Amino acid sequence: MAGFPSFYGGADTELDHQIDLWRSFEVDVHLVPMFGADERMIESVIERGCHIHEYRDEIFKDRVVVSYCNGPFLEHLPTIVAAGRPLCTIWFNCMTWLFDAEKEVHARGFIDRFGFASTYQKSQLVPELERIAPVQVLSYRPYFNVARVDWRYRPWNGSYQVGRISRDDEGKFAPDTWRIFDRVLTPAHLKKKVYILGFGPNAERRIGSAPPGLDWRTWTGNEISATEFFRNIDTMIHKTGGSRESYCRVLIESYAHGVVPIVEHDFAFPDLVVHGETGFMTSDSDEMSYFASWLAMNPAEHRRIAEHGRRHLGRALSDLQTCWSGWEELLRSFGP
Repeated sequence: MAGFPSFYGGADTELDHQIDLWRSFEVDVHLVPMFGADERMIESVIERGCHIHEYRDEIFKDRVVVSYCNGPFLEHLPTIVAAGRPLCTIWFNCMTWLFDAEKEVHARGFIDRFGFASTYQKSQLVPELERIAPVQVLSYRPYFNVARVDWRYRPWNGSYQVGRISRDDEGKFAPDTWRIFDRVLTPAHLKKKVYILGFGPNAERRIGSAPPGLDWRTWTGNEISATEFFRNIDTMIHKTGGSRESYCRVLIESYAHGVVPIVEHDFAFPDLVVHGETGFMTSDSDEMSYFASWLAMNPAEHRRIAEHGRRHLGRALSDLQTCWSGWEELLRSFGP
């Protein structure tokens, strides 16, 4: 593995859960950090039976190498190939556009398989890649280890708490984010609270300051854990500002934690959300506020949808054998 997992960020957390999948099937996992590693995560991967190595140009020679959206890996790949070509190089881009370095190494034939987190992402990137060179696609479904998250539906206890989580990127925030939250209505016995994790200078430039009278709190990225954040909200309203979500890992995390998601009816979301059953989809800001309000007025429905979302995650989106099948096919192609 060229790179290292972390507790924050879509690609890094996807890799973290992917390691659980590989280790479940006794895959020998060797991790090569290329831009640092968190000490707690180092302990975690060692406990799971992984091996950690320092980067050297020749370390990937004759190995199956996977990289999840690791920019330094792309930059080093020509040097890596010159020092000893990997047996198979598998690249995952977590965006919906190509990096310049990705185009360059693909043109030179250095990437053997491309993995895509969703049908939408594949539809956006494959045509661009094919304009450069032929493309081989890995059969892939992202994995989330549901067993890591205890089912614990938050009792409302006088407050209805809505929020959103992402990195501090202007493309992740709709300009009217505060207005969406401000227009959410609650019954008289429930006080509305708004929480945002991943709020920093970039988000502030995009969405400005909270309107007067709104009860809110923000944290910068990784200031608290994703689990701590999700344990403190009931409904996630996630409208973006141009990022064109390739998968949206936070949607998956919301399912795991019993949080009902309200997302755009676009991008990768239609493959992940069953409207009205596991969450809601609309690209209209006022409808997002309406759905969040309706959930506040109908707590039994909120709980029903939250429970359906958790089941949908385990049965349809992160089934162990389904997520393993593409990797099994690939690894068997190289022999015992």
